Amino acid sequence: MQNPVRGILHGSAAVAAVLGTIFLAFHAPNWGTRAAVIVFGLALIALYTTSSLYHSIPWREVWKRRMQRLDHTMIIVLIAGTYTPVIVVTLDGPLRWTALAVAWGAVLIGAVQHIFFPREEQTFSMALGAGMGWLGLTIAWKFVSELGWLASGLALLGGAIYTVGIILLVTNRPKLWPRVFSYHELFHVMVVTASTVHFVMIWRYVVV
Repeated sequence: MQNPVRGILHGSAAVAAVLGTIFLAFHAPNWGTRAAVIVFGLALIALYTTSSLYHSIPWREVWKRRMQRLDHTMIIVLIAGTYTPVIVVTLDGPLRWTALAVAWGAVLIGAVQHIFFPREEQTFSMALGAGMGWLGLTIAWKFVSELGWLASGLALLGGAIYTVGIILLVTNRPKLWPRVFSYHELFHVMVVTASTVHFVMIWRYVVV
């Protein structure tokens, strides 16, 4: 279903993500951090561009299904992209590469599921995304020690907003104003809000 609210919201977010990526890259203190924040920015741009196109264009049925699978895959890409600058700045040695491998390995699993097992319930994809999001708790000790409690709080806040959004999408609640602004549109608002919180966290505490 085409929905102008979803398309306009995420289309605007895609433009903002381009500007935000340039901003972060300009302020990055070194090439390693710069590459990491560019990955984060590209993940934002990819998700919001894909979502805007999917929800705005009246695709033929076969392409609609393909765009839906790509749209869902981009959610996992964004989670891994958000992890990337945090991992690069807070971890080092084998732990850094292991964490990156786990994050992007999950993206590979999600992509394979959407490409080769498209008829599987989207519950798997959502569970994978939520699991990736809270995987950060396993390296929370390092995150807190390197970036502090406020940065950690922002990371948790963003993750919590994403999680609540997924719950709304799965439960189809609240209905609000069907076909105009309902649970699905609210989910999109929460995705933008959560990614904004994480952008601020990366800007203020990772790009220093």
